[in-house]
Amino acid sequence: MRRLFIALTAIGTVFLAAPVLAQVALTPEAAAELAFMREEEKLAHDVYALFAAQYDGNAPGAKVFGRIAESETRHMEAVLKLLNTYGMVDPAQPEPGVFLDEELQALYATLVAVGQQGKTEALGVGVLIEQKDMTDIVEAIEVSAAYPDIVQVYTNLLSGSESHLAAFLKALERPAEATSGK
Repeated sequence: MRRLFIALTAIGTVFLAAPVLAQVALTPEAAAELAFMREEEKLAHDVYALFAAQYDGNAPGAKVFGRIAESETRHMEAVLKLLNTYGMVDPAQPEPGVFLDEELQALYATLVAVGQQGKTEALGVGVLIEQKDMTDIVEAIEVSAAYPDIVQVYTNLLSGSESHLAAFLKALERPAEATSGK
C-alpha cells in the first residue's frame, strides 16, 4: 500500500510540477518565416482544392488533387499550432484564394490561370508548388534552427512536399488520356 501511495504521489508530483513552457520570443526572421509558411501551405491547399473540383475523377489514381489538398489541410493545422504556441496572429484568410502576402496572392492567380488550361498543366502547377515549398522550407529550417519544435514541423512539411512532388510526377507519367481534358 505504501509503495502504491509513493508511486501515486510521484506521478501526481510529476503532473503538478510539469513546467508550463515559457513562451519564447521568436526572432523577427523566424516569425516572418512561420507566418509565410502558414500562407504558403494555404496557397497549396487552395490551388489543389480548386483543381480537385475541376479534374479529380473516378479513374484509378485520379484523385491526386483531393488527396494532397487534404494533406495540405493538416500542414496548415501544424503551422497554426506553432503560431498559437508563439502567440502570433494567424495570417491565413478564411476565404479560398485570398492571401495577405501580395506575392502569394499574385502567384495564386498565375498558378490557377495556368492550371485551368488542362489537367496536365494543373499537374505541372502541383510540381512547381511542391518544388517552391521544398526550397522555402529548407530556408525556413535554417532561419529557425534555434527552435526545435518549429524545425520538427518544417522537417515533416518537407517530407510531405517530397511525397506530393512524387505523386504529381507519377500522375504526369500516366498515359495522355489519363491527364487530358477538363
